[in-house]
Amino acid sequence: MTDQAQVPVDDVGQYWPTPWSSEDGGSLRWCCAGGQAGLGIQPGERLEVAAVKDAFASDMVIRRNEGELYALRHEMPWTGGAQSAPVRGWTEKLDPITLEVIASTPKLPGGPYWPGGIGCHANGDIYMVFGGWAHRLTADLEVLASHKLPVTRPHNSFVILNGGELVTKDCDAPAGLAPSTVSILDPLTLLPVAEPLTLPEPSIGRLCSDGENVFVIGTTKVFRLHLDRDAGKIVVDDHWQPSYGPAPGRSFGWDPVITDEHVLWMDNGQNDTDVTMLDCGTAPDPVRLWWARRDDASKIDSTEISGLPYGTESNPPAWDPVGGVVIAYDAGNAVLRAWRLVGDRMEDLWRRDGFAHAGHLILYPDTRELVVQDWKQSKSLRRPLVRRVTRPVLQALGQFAFVRRRGVALGSDQLVVLDLDTGADKARVDVPSPCQGYLFPAPGFGRDVYYQSATTIARVAVV
Repeated sequence: MTDQAQVPVDDVGQYWPTPWSSEDGGSLRWCCAGGQAGLGIQPGERLEVAAVKDAFASDMVIRRNEGELYALRHEMPWTGGAQSAPVRGWTEKLDPITLEVIASTPKLPGGPYWPGGIGCHANGDIYMVFGGWAHRLTADLEVLASHKLPVTRPHNSFVILNGGELVTKDCDAPAGLAPSTVSILDPLTLLPVAEPLTLPEPSIGRLCSDGENVFVIGTTKVFRLHLDRDAGKIVVDDHWQPSYGPAPGRSFGWDPVITDEHVLWMDNGQNDTDVTMLDCGTAPDPVRLWWARRDDASKIDSTEISGLPYGTESNPPAWDPVGGVVIAYDAGNAVLRAWRLVGDRMEDLWRRDGFAHAGHLILYPDTRELVVQDWKQSKSLRRPLVRRVTRPVLQALGQFAFVRRRGVALGSDQLVVLDLDTGADKARVDVPSPCQGYLFPAPGFGRDVYYQSATTIARVAVV
């Protein structure tokens, strides 16, 4: 095991100074639970689902102080599909043991739907970006300020700079056709501190930041931006724009991850998902892991994750700042894989085939543990005709809690803890979710983890 005191912490930006006070553990997006002890599963111990919350529909869970757990929720726009019907969102404070709702905001203005985000600012407040709106909340979820963003498309969360400003952008998901607009907001008023900047191309994935620079994955290039506070403008770095294509058989990239020397991301993000991301890729090529040097845009490389056609994903890889391990996956073909980044080269570490992970990862460097999910479903239920026929029915009926609890099981999800260095199972447990988890889980406050899917939040504990 690694001494927890020696584990680097993703502490850039003005976030609340506790572990996992924002999605992915911070704006570097390591998906790394630095600053707290890992699960440390020992022989003879197992995982147990200690609490389950029916949470239709949810986007993420984050933490603030000890025992303060928050969830982002929203109305579900089943009529007309994503980004069609306007929906509202809200934030809940949950009991960290039972997952019962302690407090909640009202249903707040949102707009066209895409998963948004919440995060805890260093000033103690909770910020929520959902749809075309930004909201500032107290820790008890009173609304302090709201601001309508300049573009009517949904905004997929935000990052916080070292100066405390919030940076957000819209996304034309899942089509990826309209250029994205970046906005930077004052943390007190939520009013813009600079004129919004329209990027040269669309961006579907979320932002990441090193506290001063903001990295954006476009559909063909990666962009680096910064706020010129003296001039009051957003500046695009013209000298650093790595180009990754895509080739005709590949689609756009998603959320980036920042290391000391590289930016990492995965491509083939366009897909047609429903209750699972299995067999939902729309581009015929294999999905690839990419990395580019932060000091030289010409030094960019990639590798196939599975090598299988119609690969896809919709999230960031994970980065182990202690061992230099990179975790990536092909959600469409159920392949989970690890490399060690040595210099500018990826060295194979391990691979798990038939392992259907699709969500954001949690990595514990001190105990060398990796938290993933593994969805199980009959191949016959994923045939194109079956999916086309059953999808609208499931979308309509899935809004009713009794159907989710007692309906026909179309698959089952598991929360799994792997050995980070070998990929071997340490423990796994079935989670009662009718949908695969492909969004934002969080570490627990002890030897537990919060599982999250679009329908379910669960607390899984080591026993």
